[in-house]
Amino acid sequence: MIDYLQAAREAASATEMPEGYRLVPITEDDLMEVVAVEKCVFPQEAWSAAMLADELNGPFRIYVGVFDHTDTMVGYAGSMYSPDSAEIMTIGVVPEARGKGLGKAMTAALVSAARVLQVDSIFLECRDSNAVARSLYEELGFAEIDRRARYYHNPTEDAVIMRLILE
Repeated sequence: MIDYLQAAREAASATEMPEGYRLVPITEDDLMEVVAVEKCVFPQEAWSAAMLADELNGPFRIYVGVFDHTDTMVGYAGSMYSPDSAEIMTIGVVPEARGKGLGKAMTAALVSAARVLQVDSIFLECRDSNAVARSLYEELGFAEIDRRARYYHNPTEDAVIMRLILE
């Protein structure tokens, strides 16, 4: 049996973080902090507490959170794994903590976890207009492979589907 929490711990401990921040695996014990970050980062499309609890408790999932020097969660990210691939489900950093490399660190941790779990590819999607995220993903080796027309709402726009092939 694969120990996803152990893979998350290994990935988090191996990820270099900006000074004053720490990256740790998160669980349902962190639900209320995740809900607060979710509402702040995705106010128009926030997942409900029940949806987030299902994600945090779901099989084949790894979620990590970033905490600042006051132990406040300022970001979180999660992925779902199958035997040969992974999908990054969400990445979010509160506005006041953006631009510090936290999104990149969380993405790198999920990529590290995928390597620990020996998957072949990692997929994600983001808004077509989210140039900052797309640039970060491209910097980490992700490439656009497709689009989903009118996938997002508020405003309506395409989703860009990206993949990283692990070697």
